[in-house]
Amino acid sequence: MREVKYLRTISELQSFIENDLQAHKKKSSEYSEAIGEKLRSENTASDSAEMAELKEKLDGPTDPKKKKPIKKKDQKTNWYDFNNISIYDGIGTKGELEIYFKALEEIKARIEKLEKIKTTVDDMIEKGVKKDLGCIIFLTQDLNLQIAFIKPRQSKTRFSYKSIASMPVEIYH
Repeated sequence: MREVKYLRTISELQSFIENDLQAHKKKSSEYSEAIGEKLRSENTASDSAEMAELKEKLDGPTDPKKKKPIKKKDQKTNWYDFNNISIYDGIGTKGELEIYFKALEEIKARIEKLEKIKTTVDDMIEKGVKKDLGCIIFLTQDLNLQIAFIKPRQSKTRFSYKSIASMPVEIYH
């Protein structure tokens, strides 16, 4: 959500944040499963060196005598910038896995920020903010929540019509 949203109560705000948090957690598990599937299904000889490199990044070095590789500042990357797009130079699962890893890192950071927001809202309620207070919120792209409290709207009374139907009863003698 990158728009202004009106919420009638703080309870709605809590459920909104919780729903957003659950959606991000679900997406995180989907990406983790996709990464696992790609790593398990990739057993070709041509990509084995690249896959070993990715697995080493995940688990650490496979050879106990080897130390973790030192990243060089001038190390060549396989990503090229083309205007506003980054393009992976190569065909195969390595580029796909790198995209999944980047997305997973971003989602985990978003989950962490949403959990902090949830904790802060819970703290506000503990300190005395009324749950029936309405608010307008704006959740920015970098997950800063902006809240403006407003008076709760009076719910409109619904139109109702009550009628008593009477029907003559026949009496049998």
